[in-house]
Amino acid sequence: AHSHIRGLGLDDKLEARPNSQGMVGQARARRAAGVILKVIKQGKISGRAVLMAGAPGTGKTAIAMGMSQELGDAPFTAIAASEIYSMEMSKTEALTQAFRRSIAIRIKEETEMIEGEVVEIQIDRSVTGVGPKTGKLTLKTTDMETIYDLGQKMI
Repeated sequence: AHSHIRGLGLDDKLEARPNSQGMVGQARARRAAGVILKVIKQGKISGRAVLMAGAPGTGKTAIAMGMSQELGDAPFTAIAASEIYSMEMSKTEALTQAFRRSIAIRIKEETEMIEGEVVEIQIDRSVTGVGPKTGKLTLKTTDMETIYDLGQKMI
């Protein structure tokens, strides 16, 4: 929705131009955002967050996007209240994911694949039928023969 925004549309004196860099209106708010950006660029406010509050449709997201564009390589992550107050995920997890997107952390999961022939599957149960099951899987490849312990879900 805000792909047209390329900055805050401020001049050298941090005064808002009427129509510049995709921004229109909200001159006082854009000037305030410009002052915050100046302090950030000077390194006096690093590691802090900026909270913008206001009625819907007043340009908070547009100004935040403009600030992100002005900073250059700063990632912009927009989140909605419905993401935080979701039934599917805890608030902490939703915020953690948003922070990870914002600071560009990528979590990479590596999996090792072993291809071979299943020689034997052994599943042990208690005599009474009550209690956990244990199991072992024997896998033979061209290089080796290995025995793996199976977990409850695998059994």
